Amino acid sequence: MLVSSIENGWKIIYQRAHGLLAAQIASHWKFSEPPLYWTETLVAIAEHDDGLAESFTSENLTEAGAPKHFQLMEFSVEQYQNVMEISASKSRWNALLTSMHLEFLYASKRHTNPQLDQFLRQQETLRKQLVKELNIAKQTANKSYRLLEWSDALSLLLCMSQIQPEQRRIEISTGPDGTHHQLWQDTKGMLHVDPWPFADHSFTIEVEYRILTQLSFPSLSAFTTALQKAKVEVDTWTFSR
Repeated sequence: MLVSSIENGWKIIYQRAHGLLAAQIASHWKFSEPPLYWTETLVAIAEHDDGLAESFTSENLTEAGAPKHFQLMEFSVEQYQNVMEISASKSRWNALLTSMHLEFLYASKRHTNPQLDQFLRQQETLRKQLVKELNIAKQTANKSYRLLEWSDALSLLLCMSQIQPEQRRIEISTGPDGTHHQLWQDTKGMLHVDPWPFADHSFTIEVEYRILTQLSFPSLSAFTTALQKAKVEVDTWTFSR
């Protein structure tokens, strides 16, 4: 979950909703020619972190009983084995991009957890096998993965309310062609990406979220019940060239 502290409690965005937002972003990307496995790529972007029923995980609460932001959670081999099982059951391309994302997330943490080290070695072997089976150049997979990571990064900036005030710019990430992009908001609230990477001159995207006014919860079941009863609301953003 993506958890933000707000004036009247907590704003909760499920990670799957954040993934769907990332896929909305990627769907507007401008290409000089149709990309390889485009549908599968969008699915991978939307579902790259599936594998856990977020409402029921014991990791959802801090020791004080507050909702726990996903960045505070420990690496779980079981969770990411589930992620890979789900992705591999869709397609080898899906599994390849998802595995690349897990490498991106956890490569810097090598030698801190034996289970993580073993998992990353397994993923490295898997990626080599998948590239060979799909008969593609590694660079082809890298370009598609860069779009996944870029869209994921922009989705996180939006979901975590990291748009900068006073028209200041914030780095998004590096796109598929190696270009660095920045996000900024004008005085009318319109969002801009520089340089502009999208096919449309303007578009609107959205994500669903829930508000909890209770600051802490005595148990996981109480927290889960509160989430299920919470009203679903929507954040929208309009991008313009």
